[in-house]
Amino acid sequence: MSPVSAYSRRRDPLRPVPFAVQLVLHKKTRVAVAASGIGFAILVIFVQLGFYSSVINTALAVSARFEADLVLISPRFAYLGATGTIPAARLYQAQAHPEVVGTTPIYFRYADWRDPANGANCRLFAIGFPLAAETDRSPLLLAGVDEQLSNLRPTNTLLLDRLTRKKCGPASAGGDNVEIRNRAARVVGDFSMGVGFLADGAMLMSDDTFSRFFDGHPLDEPHVGLIRLAPDSDADEVALSLRGTLPKDVRVITRDDLNDLQTRHWVENTAVGDIFGMGALAGFMVGVVVLFQILSTDIRNHLPLYATLRAMGYSERKLTRYVLEQSWIYAILGFGPALVVSLMIFPAIQGATNLPIFITPTLVIGILALSVVMCSVSALISARRLGRADPAELF
Repeated sequence: MSPVSAYSRRRDPLRPVPFAVQLVLHKKTRVAVAASGIGFAILVIFVQLGFYSSVINTALAVSARFEADLVLISPRFAYLGATGTIPAARLYQAQAHPEVVGTTPIYFRYADWRDPANGANCRLFAIGFPLAAETDRSPLLLAGVDEQLSNLRPTNTLLLDRLTRKKCGPASAGGDNVEIRNRAARVVGDFSMGVGFLADGAMLMSDDTFSRFFDGHPLDEPHVGLIRLAPDSDADEVALSLRGTLPKDVRVITRDDLNDLQTRHWVENTAVGDIFGMGALAGFMVGVVVLFQILSTDIRNHLPLYATLRAMGYSERKLTRYVLEQSWIYAILGFGPALVVSLMIFPAIQGATNLPIFITPTLVIGILALSVVMCSVSALISARRLGRADPAELF
């Protein structure tokens, strides 16, 4: 049976490719060096895309937790840190719609924070909202907050995000005294949210406390307005209806639209999104270059072997497939260690910075696919050397 027909036989795709494996394992030192180089490049991609995903998590840290179907925002809205204000009267007008069951004004502002115990100065994101007399219900879906709303009724009290940077303090929520914009305040509880790159931390307070801390900010000028709809209501249809009845000094958007605005701002309009995106691209290019050097050297050293295969009837396409199979083996050899190291360093990064950086199945699968693509690109570039495998040079 000829080599061509032997190669063309149907075989189990789950079995390893003997020829490609033998080429890879021919020199174990070279394999270790190549796998280390590829693993480092994949690790860089893991870290950079992990930080990139933390940028997206930052964008959605607050908006994704709103208990709302629709949101009223200012025409000047950029993101939750630069919102502009809306007339509170628009929320009352929205309540006239038969499918609207409730509205809530929300107030945002950055605040200078100081812990007298350690003298730390930080920048926290303050979120204020009214405390309804008839219900203890937070407009943000945060575990444990509803049970603590009564603690916020006294003026100058707040709930502190447990994921606030440790340097800011206080370590506990047992009535610690702090300063917000040079005014005395008391921490009466906590919650867990994490705002990532948005600020050093976050705090919740009543609208009265918010107004007191921020120079008497008028409560009839909230920064956004949350609208809850009746069950089974179509948010898009209600939004379209409200756009036709409310004045042009507000925009009516769905919560998904708000999340899109937040994501677009953080990914496209800030430096952090560009930095980590470029970092992932740099890791990809490092991997391409490293494996190209390995594969191109291997092909050059084995040109007589490839020329012999050409003389036996193997096409250049089949030889290219061998090179691709080698690159995929290198991708797996580099991916495993990179994943293990990432599983160790991601929790360390999160613990040190409180950034929302996580290893998720989507991230793992995406980077595995990206690793295969990266190595395949190197293989296809390297395989151009196979054109030099001329059978006539053997004789």
